Amino acid sequence: MRTTQILLPVTLVVGALLFAAGFPTAPTIVAAVDIEKIYRSLDQLKAVESQNLALRNELEKRLATMTETVKSMQEDLDSFQVGTPAHNDAQNKVILKAGDLNALQSYAKLKMESEQANSIRETYISIRTACALLAKEQKIDFVFIDDTVPGITPTNLEGTMKQISGRRMLYSSPALDITDALIEKMNSDFRAANPGLVTPTSTPASGGSTSTTPPVPAGKI
Repeated sequence: MRTTQILLPVTLVVGALLFAAGFPTAPTIVAAVDIEKIYRSLDQLKAVESQNLALRNELEKRLATMTETVKSMQEDLDSFQVGTPAHNDAQNKVILKAGDLNALQSYAKLKMESEQANSIRETYISIRTACALLAKEQKIDFVFIDDTVPGITPTNLEGTMKQISGRRMLYSSPALDITDALIEKMNSDFRAANPGLVTPTSTPASGGSTSTTPPVPAGKI
């Protein structure tokens, strides 16, 4: 009885101190998302990828045209006698045009890598922003990336250990998943902001189309 009498005031004091210090007293609500599925399903990213495809086709067309030009100039070079001023002049032109071709190839490679990196980065920022809004609407405190979804790729011991050590979650209940809700919200917002934009065929985020964000399952800790 004496021990109980001592512990009770201590518990009340500790609780009062935690409350005064601003520590949360309500259960923490958590949720998880499949980030790879989100990237695959967003109209925003599909629209950007469509633009990137058009850019890639344009660059490939320019490369093909310049390649044919260099090939034709090399064939014409054979018609000149080696060592003559005409041959030397034609040879210099081939060298310059070949240099232009190499420069265009390097530019095309760097340009496409840069555009793809920008689209991935900007989409990630959009995901974070939309996720924050959805979490606030649904009173969710934390949203984790569910890294239990991707499998472990067969490789050597070092590669396997790196994949395992890079994981942060061992299990995530499907009931906590808000992936489809986030996809639906982002796609709806994107379509509303871009009414005239036709995006490639998208994967439905949920069973039906709704004008409001579907209820979000979440867990308490």
